[in-house]
Amino acid sequence: MGLFFAWAAGEGIIAWRWAKAKAPPTPGSLLLPTALYLSLAILAEYQPARATATVFAWAVDLAILMQVVGKVPAQQTGWPPPELAATVIWPGGASANASGSTSASTSKPSAASTAENAASRSSQIIHDITQLPGFGAIT
Repeated sequence: MGLFFAWAAGEGIIAWRWAKAKAPPTPGSLLLPTALYLSLAILAEYQPARATATVFAWAVDLAILMQVVGKVPAQQTGWPPPELAATVIWPGGASANASGSTSASTSKPSAASTAENAASRSSQIIHDITQLPGFGAIT
């Protein structure tokens, strides 16, 4: 039970820090500590290591608290995100055709150019996703 409360306190401290920065916590900022507490819970299944794992979990909470208390949040959150125009489908992408009409006289592109355009667009989407807040620790 002590590990659960240590995990809840640690996640609460992290969420509080993000709330002070006026932004929601990113998935990466909550995922890594959760993985640490989960590994400590697995270690605590071995009875002789239970007290050590619990004390270490509370020590991690204390370390997180010492990093946060009394400091002004300095991270760039990018929150709230900039407002998108009505014609933008993907942030950072091209605008959609406002009229929505297509010309019937256009020729069909070749399979090679279609594949090249798809590969280029895929790499652009992956690049855009990795630039979102919270994905920097994952890549």
